[in-house]
Amino acid sequence: MNSNRARYFTTVTMAGFAASLVLAGCGPQTGTDPAAGSPNVAISDTTESAPMPVFAPASTAGAVARAASAVPALVLSASAAKPAAPALKTFIFPDGHISFAYPATWTVRTVLPPAGVPGVEAIVADGSGNDLLSLGNGGAAGCVGGPVSRRVFDQAAVPGMTASDGREPVFGFVVESYGDGGGEAYFMGLSEPRSLEEGEGVSSWCNLVPTGNGGLSSRVLFNDPGFPNRGAARAWMATDQYAQLKALLVSLTYA
Repeated sequence: MNSNRARYFTTVTMAGFAASLVLAGCGPQTGTDPAAGSPNVAISDTTESAPMPVFAPASTAGAVARAASAVPALVLSASAAKPAAPALKTFIFPDGHISFAYPATWTVRTVLPPAGVPGVEAIVADGSGNDLLSLGNGGAAGCVGGPVSRRVFDQAAVPGMTASDGREPVFGFVVESYGDGGGEAYFMGLSEPRSLEEGEGVSSWCNLVPTGNGGLSSRVLFNDPGFPNRGAARAWMATDQYAQLKALLVSLTYA
């Protein structure tokens, strides 16, 4: 599926709602960056470097922003200055179990699935209304996947999200390539540790983490293609936007 956004509530045929899975995957609160100081994994990849890309803005029309083919906007800052940590708000899913911290200038809206389907989707947008991240809670779907070649750009522990089976999910930013000429796909979100295994023939990225209330899916909404090459992806990791998205994902907590 490369990096196209799958419609969250319409593609899963098992019990539950769609979680943008890859097949073959509240009151305000001020605080500090929950992932500050988390080191990035060193990248020794020699793939060609390129200038940081500027992603095309998504439509601000509500219907288009929620469409299956919606293209998010990961707009990169050209400033080299290091700003102060942004003020944060806290979003709590309606059932009160899962929460996360996000920049106060960003917004979160919720979308309900069709009648009879459990779960709720939280869509995070930046201050300009561009959709950046989808988080789904309460579904009961699963992942199936085929073998891929994976390179891990970054990973970090998410201590507040221990899975119902005792395993701790992991934040990751990865690229996967397919042997059938299908190109490369970029994924960023939470996953089980197996989705952070590198090399050839590993199982493809799964963005569903089991929880006590049915599961959590998380997916940064990249354009298609996400980046022109791996050098551009690494360059994006030095931006404020990347740091803020990573901090949001690492702040996820299940209570």
